[in-house]
Amino acid sequence: MPFQFLVPAFLLGLAALAIPILVHLTRKQRAKVVQFPSLMFLERVPFRAESKSRIHHWLLLLLRAFTVALVVAAFARPFFTDPAVAAGAGTGPRELVVLLDRSYSMGIGDRWDRGKEAARDAFLGLGPLDRASLAVFGRNAAVVVRSTSDRERLLSAVDSLQVSDEATSYGPGLKLAQTVLEETELPARELVLVGDFQRAGWTGDEGVRLPAGTAVTPVRLGEEVPENRAVARVTLPRQRLAGRDRVTPAARLTRVGGEGEDTV
Repeated sequence: MPFQFLVPAFLLGLAALAIPILVHLTRKQRAKVVQFPSLMFLERVPFRAESKSRIHHWLLLLLRAFTVALVVAAFARPFFTDPAVAAGAGTGPRELVVLLDRSYSMGIGDRWDRGKEAARDAFLGLGPLDRASLAVFGRNAAVVVRSTSDRERLLSAVDSLQVSDEATSYGPGLKLAQTVLEETELPARELVLVGDFQRAGWTGDEGVRLPAGTAVTPVRLGEEVPENRAVARVTLPRQRLAGRDRVTPAARLTRVGGEGEDTV
Protein backbone atom coordinates (compact mmCIF):
# COMPACT_ATOMS: atom_id res chain seq x y z
CA MET A 1 0.00 0.00 0.00
CA PRO A 2 1.66 3.30 -1.07
CA PHE A 3 0.17 5.26 1.82
CA GLN A 4 -1.10 4.81 5.35
CA PHE A 5 -3.14 6.79 7.87
CA LEU A 6 -1.89 8.43 11.05
CA VAL A 7 -5.32 8.08 12.71
CA PRO A 8 -6.94 5.05 11.04
CA ALA A 9 -9.75 4.97 13.64
CA PHE A 10 -11.41 7.84 11.77
CA LEU A 11 -11.94 5.48 8.83
CA LEU A 12 -14.91 4.13 10.76
CA GLY A 13 -16.58 7.32 9.62
CA LEU A 14 -16.91 5.75 6.17
CA ALA A 15 -20.10 4.24 7.54
CA ALA A 16 -21.53 7.71 6.98
CA LEU A 17 -21.58 6.88 3.26
CA ALA A 18 -24.94 5.29 3.96
CA ILE A 19 -26.41 8.73 4.69
CA PRO A 20 -26.59 10.03 1.09
CA ILE A 21 -27.93 6.65 -0.06
CA LEU A 22 -30.72 6.78 2.52
CA VAL A 23 -31.48 10.36 1.54
CA HIS A 24 -31.93 9.35 -2.09
CA LEU A 25 -34.05 6.32 -1.23
CA THR A 26 -36.37 8.10 1.19
CA ARG A 27 -36.68 11.46 -0.53
CA LYS A 28 -40.25 12.10 -1.55
CA GLN A 29 -40.93 13.25 -5.07
CA ARG A 30 -43.18 16.29 -5.28
CA ALA A 31 -46.31 15.62 -7.28
CA LYS A 32 -46.80 17.93 -10.21
CA VAL A 33 -50.31 19.39 -10.22
CA VAL A 34 -51.84 20.01 -13.65
CA GLN A 35 -55.07 21.99 -13.95
CA PHE A 36 -57.46 20.23 -16.33
CA PRO A 37 -61.04 21.28 -17.13
CA SER A 38 -62.68 17.89 -17.57
CA LEU A 39 -61.83 14.18 -17.53
CA MET A 40 -64.83 12.98 -19.54
CA PHE A 41 -62.89 12.67 -22.78
CA LEU A 42 -59.88 10.85 -21.23
CA GLU A 43 -59.46 7.12 -21.23
CA ARG A 44 -59.09 5.46 -17.85
CA VAL A 45 -55.99 3.30 -17.47
CA PRO A 46 -54.89 1.17 -14.49
CA PHE A 47 -52.69 3.03 -11.99
CA ARG A 48 -49.18 1.69 -11.61
CA ALA A 49 -47.35 2.76 -8.46
CA GLU A 50 -43.62 3.37 -8.98
CA SER A 51 -41.25 1.88 -6.44
CA LYS A 52 -40.02 4.46 -3.96
CA SER A 53 -36.77 2.56 -3.33
CA ARG A 54 -35.28 3.51 -6.66
CA ILE A 55 -32.36 5.88 -7.12
CA HIS A 56 -33.02 8.45 -9.82
CA HIS A 57 -30.00 10.80 -9.58
CA TRP A 58 -26.88 8.65 -9.61
CA LEU A 59 -24.46 11.50 -10.30
CA LEU A 60 -25.72 13.52 -7.35
CA LEU A 61 -25.49 10.44 -5.12
CA LEU A 62 -21.88 9.79 -6.15
CA LEU A 63 -20.90 13.41 -5.53
CA ARG A 64 -22.38 13.34 -2.04
CA ALA A 65 -20.70 10.03 -1.19
CA PHE A 66 -17.36 11.29 -2.51
CA THR A 67 -17.61 14.40 -0.34
CA VAL A 68 -18.22 12.30 2.77
CA ALA A 69 -15.26 10.04 1.91
CA LEU A 70 -12.94 13.05 1.48
CA VAL A 71 -13.91 14.45 4.88
CA VAL A 72 -13.28 11.09 6.56
CA ALA A 73 -9.91 10.69 4.81
CA ALA A 74 -8.85 14.18 5.88
CA PHE A 75 -9.49 13.37 9.54
CA ALA A 76 -7.58 10.07 9.18
CA ARG A 77 -4.51 12.07 7.95
CA PRO A 78 -3.09 9.95 5.10
CA PHE A 79 0.62 10.01 4.24
CA PHE A 80 2.93 8.30 1.77
CA THR A 81 4.98 5.40 3.13
CA ASP A 82 7.59 5.53 0.38
CA PRO A 83 10.19 8.21 1.29
CA ALA A 84 10.91 8.91 -2.38
CA VAL A 85 7.25 9.46 -3.17
CA ALA A 86 6.79 11.54 -0.03
CA ALA A 87 9.74 13.74 -0.92
CA GLY A 88 8.46 14.18 -4.47
CA ALA A 89 4.99 15.08 -3.30
CA GLY A 90 6.33 17.40 -0.62
CA THR A 91 3.57 16.37 1.78
CA GLY A 92 5.11 13.45 3.69
CA PRO A 93 5.11 13.90 7.46
CA ARG A 94 8.56 14.25 8.96
CA GLU A 95 10.23 13.12 12.18
CA LEU A 96 12.68 15.86 13.12
CA VAL A 97 15.37 15.62 15.78
CA VAL A 98 17.22 18.78 16.81
CA LEU A 99 20.48 17.82 18.54
CA LEU A 100 21.92 20.83 20.36
CA ASP A 101 25.47 20.93 21.70
CA ARG A 102 25.52 22.45 25.18
CA SER A 103 29.14 21.69 26.07
CA TYR A 104 31.34 24.28 27.77
CA SER A 105 32.80 25.58 24.50
CA MET A 106 29.32 26.68 23.42
CA GLY A 107 29.57 29.43 26.03
CA ILE A 108 32.21 31.25 23.96
CA GLY A 109 30.92 34.50 22.50
CA ASP A 110 27.34 34.27 21.27
CA ARG A 111 27.48 30.62 20.22
CA TRP A 112 24.89 29.50 22.75
CA ASP A 113 22.40 32.19 21.77
CA ARG A 114 22.88 31.43 18.09
CA GLY A 115 22.55 27.71 18.77
CA LYS A 116 19.20 28.17 20.51
CA GLU A 117 18.05 30.44 17.71
CA ALA A 118 18.91 27.74 15.15
CA ALA A 119 16.85 25.23 17.16
CA ARG A 120 13.90 27.63 17.24
CA ASP A 121 14.10 28.14 13.48
CA ALA A 122 14.01 24.38 12.93
CA PHE A 123 10.88 23.99 15.07
CA LEU A 124 9.16 26.97 13.46
CA GLY A 125 9.49 25.18 10.12
CA LEU A 126 7.42 22.19 11.25
CA GLY A 127 4.48 21.24 9.06
CA PRO A 128 1.02 20.27 10.36
CA LEU A 129 1.82 16.54 10.15
CA ASP A 130 5.42 16.73 11.38
CA ARG A 131 6.72 15.69 14.78
CA ALA A 132 9.92 16.84 16.46
CA SER A 133 12.23 16.01 19.35
CA LEU A 134 14.74 18.18 21.18
CA ALA A 135 17.90 16.56 22.54
CA VAL A 136 21.03 18.06 24.08
CA PHE A 137 24.50 16.65 24.53
CA GLY A 138 27.87 17.37 26.10
CA ARG A 139 29.76 14.44 27.53
CA ASN A 140 26.36 12.73 27.90
CA ALA A 141 23.06 13.17 26.05
CA ALA A 142 19.43 13.58 27.09
CA VAL A 143 16.06 14.02 25.41
CA VAL A 144 14.34 17.21 26.56
CA VAL A 145 11.13 16.80 24.52
CA ARG A 146 10.35 13.66 22.56
CA SER A 147 8.34 13.28 19.35
CA THR A 148 5.62 15.90 19.61
CA SER A 149 3.80 18.21 17.23
CA ASP A 150 3.33 20.82 19.99
CA ARG A 151 5.46 23.66 18.65
CA GLU A 152 4.95 25.88 21.69
CA ARG A 153 6.21 23.15 23.99
CA LEU A 154 9.34 22.73 21.90
CA LEU A 155 10.06 26.47 21.80
CA SER A 156 9.53 26.77 25.55
CA ALA A 157 11.96 23.89 26.13
CA VAL A 158 14.61 25.64 24.02
CA ASP A 159 14.24 28.84 26.05
CA SER A 160 14.79 26.95 29.32
CA LEU A 161 18.11 25.36 28.28
CA GLN A 162 21.44 26.38 29.81
CA VAL A 163 24.98 25.69 28.66
CA SER A 164 26.83 23.08 30.75
CA ASP A 165 30.41 22.65 31.96
CA GLU A 166 30.85 19.33 30.15
CA ALA A 167 33.28 18.44 27.38
CA THR A 168 32.05 17.67 23.87
CA SER A 169 31.25 14.09 22.81
CA TYR A 170 29.13 13.54 19.71
CA GLY A 171 28.68 9.79 20.15
CA PRO A 172 25.99 9.76 22.89
CA GLY A 173 23.97 12.49 21.20
CA LEU A 174 24.02 10.87 17.77
CA LYS A 175 23.11 7.47 19.20
CA LEU A 176 20.17 9.06 20.99
CA ALA A 177 19.01 10.69 17.76
CA GLN A 178 19.42 7.35 15.99
CA THR A 179 17.08 5.68 18.50
CA VAL A 180 14.37 8.33 18.09
CA LEU A 181 14.54 8.19 14.29
CA GLU A 182 14.46 4.38 14.22
CA GLU A 183 11.30 4.23 16.34
CA THR A 184 9.21 6.58 14.21
CA GLU A 185 6.66 5.35 11.69
CA LEU A 186 6.78 8.58 9.68
CA PRO A 187 8.31 8.26 6.20
CA ALA A 188 10.67 11.27 6.30
CA ARG A 189 13.45 11.65 8.88
CA GLU A 190 15.71 14.62 9.52
CA LEU A 191 18.47 15.40 11.99
CA VAL A 192 19.55 18.98 12.66
CA LEU A 193 22.92 19.00 14.43
CA VAL A 194 23.70 22.33 16.08
CA GLY A 195 27.12 22.94 17.63
CA ASP A 196 30.61 24.36 17.29
CA PHE A 197 31.95 21.02 15.97
CA GLN A 198 34.93 20.58 18.26
CA ARG A 199 37.32 18.06 16.70
CA ALA A 200 38.03 16.48 20.07
CA GLY A 201 34.38 15.43 20.37
CA TRP A 202 34.53 12.93 17.50
CA THR A 203 36.75 9.86 17.50
CA GLY A 204 35.28 8.02 14.50
CA ASP A 205 34.45 4.77 16.30
CA GLU A 206 31.15 5.78 17.90
CA GLY A 207 29.22 3.15 15.94
CA VAL A 208 26.41 5.50 14.89
CA ARG A 209 24.17 4.28 12.04
CA LEU A 210 21.33 6.63 11.21
CA PRO A 211 18.31 5.12 9.39
CA ALA A 212 18.58 5.05 5.61
CA GLY A 213 17.27 8.19 3.96
CA THR A 214 17.81 10.42 7.00
CA ALA A 215 18.54 14.01 6.00
CA VAL A 216 21.30 15.54 8.14
CA THR A 217 21.50 19.33 8.41
CA PRO A 218 24.61 20.61 10.23
CA VAL A 219 24.52 24.08 11.77
CA ARG A 220 28.08 25.11 12.58
CA LEU A 221 28.49 27.93 15.06
CA GLY A 222 32.25 27.98 15.69
CA GLU A 223 33.58 29.49 12.48
CA GLU A 224 36.83 30.64 14.06
CA VAL A 225 38.89 28.73 16.60
CA PRO A 226 39.82 31.09 19.46
CA GLU A 227 43.20 30.96 21.07
CA ASN A 228 43.13 28.40 23.84
CA ARG A 229 45.83 26.96 26.11
CA ALA A 230 45.57 23.71 28.00
CA VAL A 231 47.68 21.30 30.00
CA ALA A 232 47.96 18.27 27.75
CA ARG A 233 50.03 16.02 30.02
CA VAL A 234 51.76 16.05 33.41
CA THR A 235 54.51 13.59 34.39
CA LEU A 236 56.29 13.10 37.71
CA PRO A 237 59.58 11.30 36.99
CA ARG A 238 61.22 9.98 40.14
CA GLN A 239 64.99 9.69 40.66
CA ARG A 240 66.96 8.49 43.64
CA LEU A 241 70.03 10.56 44.43
CA ALA A 242 72.21 10.20 47.49
CA GLY A 243 69.68 7.99 49.18
CA ARG A 244 66.85 10.43 48.64
CA ASP A 245 63.98 10.44 46.12
CA ARG A 246 63.93 13.38 43.77
CA VAL A 247 60.75 14.23 41.82
CA THR A 248 60.90 16.65 38.90
CA PRO A 249 57.42 17.61 37.64
CA ALA A 250 57.10 18.06 33.88
CA ALA A 251 54.07 19.50 32.09
CA ARG A 252 53.13 19.61 28.42
CA LEU A 253 51.22 22.76 27.46
CA THR A 254 49.36 23.06 24.18
CA ARG A 255 48.05 26.20 22.51
CA VAL A 256 45.30 25.86 19.92
CA GLY A 257 43.92 28.66 17.80
CA GLY A 258 45.20 32.15 17.34
CA GLU A 259 48.19 32.36 15.04
CA GLY A 260 49.03 28.72 14.57
CA GLU A 261 49.42 25.90 17.06
CA ASP A 262 52.39 25.08 19.25
CA THR A 263 53.34 22.82 22.13
CA VAL A 264 55.63 23.67 25.06
